[in-house]
Amino acid sequence: MSLDVSTPDAPTIDGESEDQYEPDGAKRSDLQEYLDGDENAWEEGFSEWASETSLSEDSYRIILELGLLNELDFFWDTETEEVGFESPEIGDDWKDRHPQLETWSTVSEINEEMDELGETVAGTLSDYYIAWEAEREVTETFGEQYNGRDDALSENERDREI
Repeated sequence: MSLDVSTPDAPTIDGESEDQYEPDGAKRSDLQEYLDGDENAWEEGFSEWASETSLSEDSYRIILELGLLNELDFFWDTETEEVGFESPEIGDDWKDRHPQLETWSTVSEINEEMDELGETVAGTLSDYYIAWEAEREVTETFGEQYNGRDDALSENERDREI
């Protein structure tokens, strides 16, 4: 099943994670650029999630009305060298949070899908971010003129290009 909705604006991730010991403002700024910039990792990740989710449009509407998408947080995890995430959850006060939250199964489904969305977007960001880190390392090592795609060419093809 899929969810046929337009992609909302990306969350702003300029805060700090409670689990982090050192500020990572520069990394968050880079990640925000990947979410919003030309790469548009948010749109790619959100679209992938929406195409695979079993979430109903009514449950998605609850997510929007509670502002849960804005509470998603993404950060660079230096230990795993991946983008980590924290997804918001509807807690024990779920009966008071929204009039359409009538069963714990709906709350549980929303919490699980928010986690899935966070994981999907974090994976997309990791792919972009890791590629960016690797590209910077190659440029620092070999200089601006380095063109990594040449490695994919055989010697004969490389000679023809020169």
